[in-house]
Amino acid sequence: MASTDSPRILIVRLSALGDAILTLPLLCALREKFPGAHLAWLAEPVATQILAGHPCLDQLFTVRKGWLKRPSEIVSLRRQLKEAKFDIVFDVQGLTKSAAAGWLSGAPRRITFARGQARELAPNLATEHVTPQHTHVVHRYLELGRAVDIYAPSIEFRLPIDEQARYEVSAIRRELGRGGSFAVLNPGAGWFSKTWMPQRFAEVARRLKDKYQLPSLVTWGNEQEADWAEEIAQMSHGAAAVVPKLTLPQLKELYRGANLFVGCDTGPLHLAAAVDTPCVALFGVTPIELCRPLGPHQQVVQAYYQQLTSRERARAGNEAMRAISTSMVFDAIDSIFEPHAREAA
Repeated sequence: MASTDSPRILIVRLSALGDAILTLPLLCALREKFPGAHLAWLAEPVATQILAGHPCLDQLFTVRKGWLKRPSEIVSLRRQLKEAKFDIVFDVQGLTKSAAAGWLSGAPRRITFARGQARELAPNLATEHVTPQHTHVVHRYLELGRAVDIYAPSIEFRLPIDEQARYEVSAIRRELGRGGSFAVLNPGAGWFSKTWMPQRFAEVARRLKDKYQLPSLVTWGNEQEADWAEEIAQMSHGAAAVVPKLTLPQLKELYRGANLFVGCDTGPLHLAAAVDTPCVALFGVTPIELCRPLGPHQQVVQAYYQQLTSRERARAGNEAMRAISTSMVFDAIDSIFEPHAREAA
């Protein structure tokens, strides 16, 4: 067993991208509490692209999605985790697949949420349970730190600058005529129920160009989103341009350099907020208080909350997002760029 000042700690948060980003404050709080600790993370490949090189992280383990259904991968992961000799596991995800990894590590302390927040077999495979008091997921994840006497930590993400990605993004911006100030529009989301219409993003692009002389770049992640991005650019009358397919490190550096991000509740939104870019977040089927971007320069727009189960959200239409008007988004943008004028009004 390591000393109490330098424990060997594993965080298990396998997916998704946004959730992994929102777990970073726990990683940073653990480093502040235990400067000499060995801190490791187990994640799926998408999340590891953002976690790699993080200054608070000593070791990064990767597993494929569905690893728990492949005996050879279970054996391999067990061997890797056993060799690391972890003292503590934080199962932030609270599902069977994340709890099983913690159990395979052999760590004597395996910490997750109480049943309700943790589901499936996760509570059974843990040795300690934390009942969260907060609503926002960042504060909930930080509450797990109470098990090691972390109370009221600051919220930090500490995503490092990737110099190579920043250089590549700078070249792309110059090619697209966006070498100066610019905004980012991101129309995609994991579920259709979270998406806003391309024509309204195009209206936002025109407004940003006309009122703030701020041209836009449109980012995308799959073929459907690429089509939406092209529609936005075409309808923007030159106010928006589509970036090529970017890696996650490149997206991180593009967002870091932007003056504004406008997008839906999805991983790129949380990535932009984590690098301190002012965001206008569009919410429909997600409660604002659950995962809104935190910080003084972040704005959230929601016409109404469409309450659905996770399974229903994955299949639902985007009626709640359609209820968000462009004027509501314009007001949110103005509150970022003209806060004093808005207060006086």
